[in-house]
Amino acid sequence: MKRFKKGFIILLVISLVLLWGGCSNTKTDTGSGDPETTAYPLTITDDLGNKVTIESEPTKIVSIAPSNTEILFALGLGDMVVGRTDYCNFPEEALDVQSVGSFSEPNTELIIELAPEVIFAQRSIPEETKTLLEGSGIKVIIFNPNDIDAILTDINIVGQVCNVQDAAKELTDSMQTEREALVKKLADVESKKVFMDLGSFYTVGKVSFMSSIIVELKAENIAADLEGDYPQVTLEKIIEADPDAYISTGTSLEELNAIEGLDSIAAFKNKNVTVIPWGTNDNDIVQRPGPRVIKGMEIYAKAIYPEVFK
Repeated sequence: MKRFKKGFIILLVISLVLLWGGCSNTKTDTGSGDPETTAYPLTITDDLGNKVTIESEPTKIVSIAPSNTEILFALGLGDMVVGRTDYCNFPEEALDVQSVGSFSEPNTELIIELAPEVIFAQRSIPEETKTLLEGSGIKVIIFNPNDIDAILTDINIVGQVCNVQDAAKELTDSMQTEREALVKKLADVESKKVFMDLGSFYTVGKVSFMSSIIVELKAENIAADLEGDYPQVTLEKIIEADPDAYISTGTSLEELNAIEGLDSIAAFKNKNVTVIPWGTNDNDIVQRPGPRVIKGMEIYAKAIYPEVFK
C-alpha cells in the first residue's frame, strides 16, 4: 500500500488522539445568581475530573487548542486572548495574538510572563506543564468533547467562566437550530456505511467526536468496532466492509486511485469519494470540536448523501 507522508500522518493522528480523546464531563459545581451573570468564585469540574475554582472574572486568557481559540473569539472574548497555539488560524484576528507554541509543548515561561488568569487547554497539555502553570497561580481548564452535545456544553462553560453566558447561549442555541434542521433534512435517507480516512488508513474510532457526527447523520462508521480513538485499519478490512461513502482528509484522490483494491468498494464504484485536502479551511472545520462543528457536520452530510444536496 502506498503511504502518504507516513511519518507526518502518524504524528497527526497522535495529535488527534491527544486533542480529542477522552470523555467530556465538564460541569458547573457552584456559582449562583442571574442566568446572565456569573457569581464568583465559580467552581467547575473539567473533562479530566479536575475541580477548578475561578476566583474572579478573567481579564487575560491563553488558549492551547485551535477549537478553544475559536470558541473564545466566537463569544466576543478575542480582546482577552493573550496567547494561542501555532495552529490557531481562525478567525483571522487570532493570528495577531502571541503564539505560545504547540498544544503539546507550550512555552511555559512565555505563558507565565503573559500572566493569564485562565488557560483553556486540551488533554495534550503535559501534566508537568499543567502543574507548573497552576503553581504560578494560573487556572487550567481542560476540554475533550466527544460529541456535539459535549461541544455545546464546553461553549456554555466558557460563557460561565468568562461571564458571557448570554453570548454562549445565543451561539449554542443557533448551533442547535442548525443541527436540528440538518438532521431533519436527512430524515428519509437510507443509512450508508462510511470510511473516514485521516491518511494511511488511520480513521476515527467510536469515541471520537467525528465518529459521533457520522452516527448522528444516520450513517455507519465501519471502524466503530475498533479499539482506540483513532485506530489504523487494513486495506482488507476496508474492502470487506465495502463502505458506500469514503471521506479522506489526508490522502489525495490520485493517491487513493493508485491503491490496488480500493476501486472494488461501493464508494469508488459509485464515485462517492470526497477529499478534503489538508491545510484547507474545510479540513480545519471537519476536525475541530468548536463553534463551526455544525458546518463540519454539513460537510460530512454532503459527502455521505450527495444526492440529498443536489
